[in-house]
Parts: sequence; C-alpha cells; structure tokens
Amino acid sequence: MIDFQKIKSRLIIIYMRENISNFEKIGNYIADEARTISLKYFKKKLKIISKNNKIFDPVTIADLNVQKRINKIIKKYFPEHGILGEEASIKKKSDYQWCIDPIDGTKSFIQGFPIWGTLISLSKKKEIILGIADIPVLDERYIGHSKVSYKIANGKKTRLKVRSTTSLKKSILNTTSPYLFASKKDQKIFEKLAEKTQTVRLGGDCYSYCLLADGHIDIVIESGLKPWDIRALEPIIINAGGELKTWEGNKILNGGRVIATANIELNKKVIKAMNKKKPS
Repeated sequence: MIDFQKIKSRLIIIYMRENISNFEKIGNYIADEARTISLKYFKKKLKIISKNNKIFDPVTIADLNVQKRINKIIKKYFPEHGILGEEASIKKKSDYQWCIDPIDGTKSFIQGFPIWGTLISLSKKKEIILGIADIPVLDERYIGHSKVSYKIANGKKTRLKVRSTTSLKKSILNTTSPYLFASKKDQKIFEKLAEKTQTVRLGGDCYSYCLLADGHIDIVIESGLKPWDIRALEPIIINAGGELKTWEGNKILNGGRVIATANIELNKKVIKAMNKKKPS
C-alpha cells in the first residue's frame, strides 16, 4: 500500500528550500504552535522547578513542551539545521542555527504578567538573518529580516520605526531588573545611567525591545543575557532603525551585556555616560 501521507511529508520538506521566505513561513508556524501551547498553561497552577540551586531560575512544563514542539517542527522542515535552545538543543554541522527561547520571561509567565514571549531566530554563518518575537497574551508578533521590520497586532500588519530621541535627559530607559545583572558593578553602572534619563521602567523582558523597535521607548540595558535572550531581537531593532550592541560595542550573537538604543547617536551618549567616572 502506498503511504500518501509519508510522500506528502517528503514533498513538503523538499519544497522548503533554504530561502528567507520559507524560513519566515516556518518561523511564523513555529510561533503559532508555541502560542497555542503556552496559552494553555498561562495562569494555571503549575509545578515550578528552579534550574539553579543558588538563584531562582524557573522552568515549567510550558517551557519544556514549547521547546519540544519547536524542535520537532524545525527537525521536520530543515533536518540539517542546528538548534540552540534554552531548554533543549540539537547540534548539527550546518551553516544554519535556530536559536529558541520558548518562554522569555518565565518569571512573568508564572506570576500571570502578560509581557512574556517566545523568541525565534535563525543565523547563517553566525549572522542573524531572521528574528521573531511573539507576545501571545497581547496578540502581538514582531518580525525582522532582509532590511524589513514589522509587527502583526490583532491581525493588522504595520512597519516598525524607532523614535528619533538623541537626548539622554529626554530618554525613556527600560530593563527587566538591575537585580538580574551579571554583577554589582554592572548594576551600579546602570543606576548611574538611569540618573541621566527622563524616566526608567522595570520589568520588560523581551517586550521592552519590541517597544523600542515600535517607537515607544529609547533605551534598553541588560547584563548577563544568553544567546536565546537576545538574538531574535536584533533584526527587529536594526531594521526598524535602531542600534543593538554589547556594552563593549560588539555583536550580540553570544549574549552578554547588551545596549539597545533608538539610534547610533544615542548609543554613543549612553556608552559615554556609562564609562564616565565620577570625580574623586
């Protein structure tokens, strides 16, 4: 007997050639599937485990099931691609690597706060070519690739564009929490910068970067990020006209200490203010 379902699956895989259009299609499919799973668990009583004995680093069945589903989809359509995932990775010798944070902002997720999201990115030869940030509860999705950056909110697609702010004292600064920074030194540097801005908002997770790309805030400062925390946000911010670098001015591929700004001029002022020493 001919297995038509198997033939259909093989034809789908053959059709999914390695081009940005197909990468975006699968990226959106991944985001749709992840959203269905994560919303099923949101505001439900879940067993919470900490991955770290020293600091609270929560993981739930929602994180694990979303990662599992995403990995399965990528393996089906792009079996030669590698996956770097927060909860599970698949190592491959390939020019392509997907990077996945199934639920960015798990602390927000378990507290019922709606700004957590799923982060999906694809790199080719260590250059990030696609980024998707899906915010399920708000029904917002942010996508960046090929010099294009846009959001889909309530079914409506609009281009993203950063603010034109270049003055520190008129800037809106966001971070998830200075208490999550990699060191006390980094925290003090952030506090020094915060004094020079108009206002500071805490608790953003990945959504802060989306707000920057959408022209609502000007600066996001973080420290101690992993690749899956930040890669997806690069094409979204850069293609909206923003700047995203490490504190040292390098690419954010490996995470670390990160600065996102509405433009390069503001980026330079932020770095100058962070490096300026107080007079003795």
